[in-house]
Amino acid sequence: MTEREAVVRIFEGMRADIASYRTLRELLAAQFNAAVQHRAGVMQEIAERLTQIATELEARRRERVELASRLCKDRPSIRAVAARLQGSSREAFEACWKALEALVEECRELNQRNWHVVVTQHEIMQRVLHGETHTYEAVHAAR
Repeated sequence: MTEREAVVRIFEGMRADIASYRTLRELLAAQFNAAVQHRAGVMQEIAERLTQIATELEARRRERVELASRLCKDRPSIRAVAARLQGSSREAFEACWKALEALVEECRELNQRNWHVVVTQHEIMQRVLHGETHTYEAVHAAR
């Protein structure tokens, strides 16, 4: 694979990731709504789709790391790959990377929000089903 082909492949992967992260963002919003509405079946369907997308994203990330390592042996990174480009190619590459980074961060925050909602609901349900841990503790009289 030539240097140009490797850069094109990285660029294509970033664009594919942007599309996947946009879908991920929509799924995370749907997951939040399903969690708030206690729709377990919908949550399961969304979880399966999220897992599929995460697997695809991870495969492209690994490929990107491999290609960056081939191109920039001394310091493999996307910024190092971008530094090898000139003019509008470099600008487009960097803009794509920044857009991808922004989507990753947005999805990370949405995922954290969803996790918090689900964990909180689980804790509430545990208290409802099992009571507070200290509610029915035996009281021992001091002698």
